Amino acid sequence: MTGRRLLLVVQRYGAEVVGGSEQHARLAAQRLARRHTVEVATTTALDYWTWAPYYVPGVVVVDGIRVRRFAVAAGRDPEFKAFEHHVLEEQHHVADELAWPRRQGPDCPDLLEFLHRHGREYDAILFYTYIYGPTALGLPIVPERAALISTAHDEYPLRLAPYRALFHVPRAIGYLTPEERAMVHARFHNEQVPDEVLGYAVGDAPAADVAAFRAKHGIPGPYVLYLGQVSEGKGCDELLAEWTAYREGGGAPDVTLVFAGTVRMAMPDRPDVRALGRVSETDKAGALAGAVALVQPSRLESLGIVLFEAWQYGTPALVHAANLITSGQTARAGAGRGYDQGGFGAALDAVRAARDAYGAAGLAYVRSECSFDAFDERLERLVEATVGA
Repeated sequence: MTGRRLLLVVQRYGAEVVGGSEQHARLAAQRLARRHTVEVATTTALDYWTWAPYYVPGVVVVDGIRVRRFAVAAGRDPEFKAFEHHVLEEQHHVADELAWPRRQGPDCPDLLEFLHRHGREYDAILFYTYIYGPTALGLPIVPERAALISTAHDEYPLRLAPYRALFHVPRAIGYLTPEERAMVHARFHNEQVPDEVLGYAVGDAPAADVAAFRAKHGIPGPYVLYLGQVSEGKGCDELLAEWTAYREGGGAPDVTLVFAGTVRMAMPDRPDVRALGRVSETDKAGALAGAVALVQPSRLESLGIVLFEAWQYGTPALVHAANLITSGQTARAGAGRGYDQGGFGAALDAVRAARDAYGAAGLAYVRSECSFDAFDERLERLVEATVGA
């Protein structure tokens, strides 16, 4: 099958966008464009919290792909935190649940109108990220030609009314991991919808200069790296608590905990914790290559792309065992350890003792499971399932 006209719908799109789902969407668009005519429909937002306008509305070309950017009519409701607490923690009406996508943002009626008027001009439309309005409200407009790449994890909003039907109506679903598929099947009993486990693909690892990274940021000794948004929602507060308990118990006096990424929470003022803020791609490569381990404390990830990036450098992973997706990913690769609450220090000690073996397993896994050819084949099967006979 070649030469289809495809549309990919995602809440944010661009080289400046930092986010796992958006990174996966951009890679999928680039790979599919090698065989098909691919367009992207997205919003003008860069920041996922405010959805404030950043890009200019209209049509641009990004990496050779036609990208349609639609203006955000309303970003996240300023009272969303109170609304979220009400819906997730208190008695409420179904109308509150149905209001979730618009109050969470981005509210982008022009994108929905585009799907209404032009959606049937495409052979297949791939919708990324179940929780946001462009997918939750857009996919039901064109269900007969839609594929859902849900990037779902077991979070409370998954139970809300806008999403209960969403997982039954597309022609096909793309899951990122076997664990995501098992979780969605257990919750929605939607095994009748054809699906494909997509995984991810990585090319050659960018050149890494560990010495330059250390010198630039003043990190001479061993360090454990967290890479991503630094926030409570990503489990960074729990990681700091684990780290503090570990150090107070005498663990790893020579090791520094390094956070690299946009900081959205208060950080402690202590010499064994460093918050670098968002780093360049060059620094990122050096940071990954030189770390004792990469730690992923989030309980709510649908795919640990950063784990693949660490394994490219032979750097093992520490993941929270409560996240069945990243802990399953790490176990399948044999490239790190999971840890339960209170068990971070023991897991870190075990990884340090066998770092080379864990790292070699991660590198082998990436080479066998994350090739571009294998990823392309999985994407093609998803498109075929969506287009149908």
